[in-house]
Amino acid sequence: MACMSTLPIPPLETATDPIHSPADLGERWRALMGPLGFGERLLWLGFVGADRRLHTMLTQVPIDRDPDRGVVLDLLAALSELLAGFEPSTTVAMLLTRPGRDRPGAADRRWAQVLTETARRAGVAIEPIFLANDRAVEPL
Repeated sequence: MACMSTLPIPPLETATDPIHSPADLGERWRALMGPLGFGERLLWLGFVGADRRLHTMLTQVPIDRDPDRGVVLDLLAALSELLAGFEPSTTVAMLLTRPGRDRPGAADRRWAQVLTETARRAGVAIEPIFLANDRAVEPL
């Protein structure tokens, strides 16, 4: 899938359109992020309901350049508990944001790997993880 930097920003109201593919999820993130530009590293968390619509109440967690496995484990344990209160088949959507215009690098891929592995072990269903920086929103 190509990065979405050259496409127009989707209208904010499209952020809750149904998600049928990773490209759709990228478009939802792009609508929510608006103009790109980030001053710090954050992990954005949201929920995709059984109706495949992204809940727009998002949480931001400040993160370091490299993942701390203990912090990620605690985060996924908390998400597992939260998911128990949602309807079955609800999943977690994650977006890493950071400053810079460079392509996804080793640190970004480490984050995606640690989040994916920890989610699998915790039994938390996740959507494809995306990265947004000052240039583009793209899948990891």
